[in-house]
Amino acid sequence: MIGFEIRINNREPVIITSYDVAFVMVNCNYSFDDNIYIGGTDTLSRLVWVDENLKIGDKVVIKVVEISKVSPPMKVIYDKDKMKIKYEQLKVELKVKGLI
Repeated sequence: MIGFEIRINNREPVIITSYDVAFVMVNCNYSFDDNIYIGGTDTLSRLVWVDENLKIGDKVVIKVVEISKVSPPMKVIYDKDKMKIKYEQLKVELKVKGLI
């Protein structure tokens, strides 16, 4: 699967991809802090790998790479409404198959 390898300064790279959406967002804004946000979504949750401020001299390198293993996200935010809808769909499928 294709994804991104993101290295901030000389730290270990963050490796990301998703079957839905994966992105790197760098904000440079006078009113707010300059920051980098590396995130994505999957079926039932929002994934956050990096959410931090940048400072002058920071180096960010993004490479498109073939991925076999993704870095663990620092935060996973679950959408409870989507989870409930998925639960109800699976419940109906299992009833139709006579499994519950």
